[in-house]
Amino acid sequence: MSFGILKNLLAIGLVMLLLHRLALSAWPRFGALAGLLIPLIAQHLWNTYRRAAAEKLSDNRAAYSFHARFVPQASLQLRSANIIADLPCKGPVRRRLVFSAHTDSKSQNMSIVTRATCSIVFALGVFLLPLLTAPGLIWPAWLLGKIGFVWWVLWLAAEVCAVVLLTMKVTNQSPGAMDDAAACGVLMETARALAAEPPDGVAVRIVWTGAEELGLAGALHYAQNLDIRSPWREAYHLNWEGVGGGTKIWLATGSGPGKEKESLPRKAVALAEAACRRCGVAPKKLSRLVGGEADHIPLLEAGLSTVTLMFSGAPATKVHTSGDRAEILSPESIELAGNIALTAVSLLEEGTIQE
Repeated sequence: MSFGILKNLLAIGLVMLLLHRLALSAWPRFGALAGLLIPLIAQHLWNTYRRAAAEKLSDNRAAYSFHARFVPQASLQLRSANIIADLPCKGPVRRRLVFSAHTDSKSQNMSIVTRATCSIVFALGVFLLPLLTAPGLIWPAWLLGKIGFVWWVLWLAAEVCAVVLLTMKVTNQSPGAMDDAAACGVLMETARALAAEPPDGVAVRIVWTGAEELGLAGALHYAQNLDIRSPWREAYHLNWEGVGGGTKIWLATGSGPGKEKESLPRKAVALAEAACRRCGVAPKKLSRLVGGEADHIPLLEAGLSTVTLMFSGAPATKVHTSGDRAEILSPESIELAGNIALTAVSLLEEGTIQE
């Protein structure tokens, strides 16, 4: 999500919480009823704003433009491009595998730890306060005593965190070594290795996406322009984030509410998990991203089986800062990422992954 979109979403959420509090003070039952609508409104705004940065995409598969709304420059027209490499295989194609990483970067004046913490508290405020308020529809005295104290603490914490997040500024002063240049480099080397020795029956596509930091625009464009009849829709999609940050790996699979999508990433997760384990790493699963998004989300919402491999470690705190430089990258992490990528190809060659 772009920073302008995030600021508008936070500002609207802050106003909603304030109005909810005022309504609750003056008319308890009305305030409780109004509070129940907050989660629905918040979810609608979230889905609307997340797609806003890539609302107007061209039909060109490689290069695209998009209109960024809800930012200070309301008519800002930007242009970016996806770079796509299709690598041939030996013999007939039995399996298809897509690797992806994004080519852009950004910097912020707030650490990722602070941003994630404030995002969690703010989200809890938006979604839990209405639930705590609901009994007030029948029993206005519900918010007295200990329940009232908890309500006030949560409300105040959500307000403070919203204000803190609104002070966040975004610039382009980060070299982006870990987010996501190292992953791009690993995929370039993977492409070189596979071109020199094509796999047997496994077609590999590598997508370097643009404008990930502006609403996942590149991945969204790729998903929107993938023909419904394309055999690549049945591919395994592995997205790479944070390579060089450490050797601990999280498998991010979710995007938002909706159980209907929970089964989609299964085969991609199975492949990623098997490749990690063969390389000596036991990855952990992450069903939701807090305070951020990744390129697997538009693919998941387009009905593709996808997962993001997120590498983490001590240097991860440098993400979106001017300190995200090549010097902090872990050679072990980069080597591990390359081994996992090639191992994933080998596993599909062997045919040991369940569909």
